Amino acid sequence: MNRDKELKRVTAADILRDVPITRKTLWLWQKKYQFFPDPKKEAHPGGKGIVGYYEAWVLDRCKRIYALQKEGYTINMIRDKLKQEEAASSARKILIVDDEKKFTDLLKKQFQKYEFLTEVAYNGMDAGLKAAQFMPSIILLDIALPGLNGLEVCRNLRANPQTKNIKIIVISGDIRHSEKEILAAGADLFFPKPVVLAELLSVCNNFVSPPGKS
Repeated sequence: MNRDKELKRVTAADILRDVPITRKTLWLWQKKYQFFPDPKKEAHPGGKGIVGYYEAWVLDRCKRIYALQKEGYTINMIRDKLKQEEAASSARKILIVDDEKKFTDLLKKQFQKYEFLTEVAYNGMDAGLKAAQFMPSIILLDIALPGLNGLEVCRNLRANPQTKNIKIIVISGDIRHSEKEILAAGADLFFPKPVVLAELLSVCNNFVSPPGKS
């Protein structure tokens, strides 16, 4: 299996192992040019001090920046190029929130086939954090989540000015909550499980721009 796909977050050492740059260059990209956010600092799992963890996408961002530099792009040109690429792809970003890993893997593979950028969260707390960081156009949200349940997540997203306009599609087999209650919490649509993937894909495609169009 590809190691990059296994990584959910990376350290500076991981980045420097895959991208032939110095720590000073990485620092400049991060601090001076702000091509990606600062790492989140946590205690080393082995008790060996503090480690900074970047989101996994930062590794791909560094690879892209390095490739552009090799092609002769200046820093300002790289900044403009990245903005253009983000604008072109931002409409087809989808966050899948469900604690059933097999189900999330299935959805992720299906949406990637249709050129969606995908991210996954397995609990309600991570759903809110990833929604604010990843800024998807669509969230596929389960109700029965560890920690915050889907209805609470939905209400929190609608109350946050940064995420209030994201399309939220609830996909759930939890019969304790009616469709009326789910829509009242802020969801745009409700699909009961088991969901028909073709219908779900069709709805999501209607919410966003076709591939290649912004």
